[in-house]
Amino acid sequence: MRSLQRPTPWASTDQGEHLARGNAALRDLLVELALTLLPRGITPRTFSELSRQAFACAAATTSQRSNGKINHSRVAALTGLSRADVKRLLASPNPPDAALRFVEMPIERVLQGWRADRRFIDRLGNPRVLRISGASNSFALLTKLYGGDVPHRAVLDELHRIGAVRREGQNVRLLRRERPRFTALMSALPAIIDGIRVASAAEGSRTPPAMYRLVIPAKSEIDLTLVRERCASTVTAMLSGLGESLGGHLTKPTIRQDRSKSFIVTVLLTENKEPRAHPRAVRSSPGGRHTSPTKARRSS
Repeated sequence: MRSLQRPTPWASTDQGEHLARGNAALRDLLVELALTLLPRGITPRTFSELSRQAFACAAATTSQRSNGKINHSRVAALTGLSRADVKRLLASPNPPDAALRFVEMPIERVLQGWRADRRFIDRLGNPRVLRISGASNSFALLTKLYGGDVPHRAVLDELHRIGAVRREGQNVRLLRRERPRFTALMSALPAIIDGIRVASAAEGSRTPPAMYRLVIPAKSEIDLTLVRERCASTVTAMLSGLGESLGGHLTKPTIRQDRSKSFIVTVLLTENKEPRAHPRAVRSSPGGRHTSPTKARRSS
């Protein structure tokens, strides 16, 4: 009688370990990104919707028919999204409504209620100074009404941390403070996008490395200042020299560029003043046709 064979697992042990390392690297990247997005009011729900739209758009670029139309079925097969979701995501050229993230965040709902609910504003329409707890119109009641199941102490601590409120004994006062904007992040996006494209193009490539990383130790703040100034002047001189000899010019980072006939050199100078929980080894990565980034860091 013919014996039955067990099915071969779809992924070998090496493949599983490779996926695990890739997931860990992606998680580290997302943690850094989340640290930037959270203070700016981006929630997991908003980020999820944006990522769904991004994956749909990315799959659509590889799923166009010869007549230019997008194959929604193929996009669904590539992304795991339903065809209805694919159609909805691709039909809207704009990201999800920005108001969505503010309505869903407990602290934003609390702030909105504090500014609009008659129980928590004075006759002029200004937010009242509230008792933290105990009073009929206390901050605890405000949080219970607008903060969902989040304890009022947790909401108060977070509002205090971001500078939205000031504690005055047993009272709390709402301050006028805007959330951080995306201006600084937008200026860094071109370099981030360049780095991702270089790393993606480097797989299986035999071209010389296009990404370099240098760590320069500094024993004190004085050393760090000297290193910072030396690196900044050296980089400026290097880029100016390349521009003069090759006919290029220094520009501020912008996302919309015509890169069909251009070579981009991106240099990043960063400082590490706090020890990382798991420092990574210094190594150069193979790359494509860009050169980025160079980093000056202080040793932990």
